[in-house]
Amino acid sequence: MSKLKKTYDDYVLYFREARLNDSQIAKELGVSRVNVGKMRRKWESLQNNPNYITSTSKLTISEDTFNNMLARS
Repeated sequence: MSKLKKTYDDYVLYFREARLNDSQIAKELGVSRVNVGKMRRKWESLQNNPNYITSTSKLTISEDTFNNMLARS
């Protein structure tokens, strides 16, 4: 079984929700905490960028991330 690569949007979905810490996000996505930390820093730096559009951004997430989010709700 091969691992599917997680996109930036997969991480952003969890960051915007703000209910889980980095280790919990890593466990749900099946990635390392280091990767979650890198993506969080990228996301935080983009949040401070005035050219970054937040309200009209389109997210494209993987199916398993979508299913994880549905299972928790």
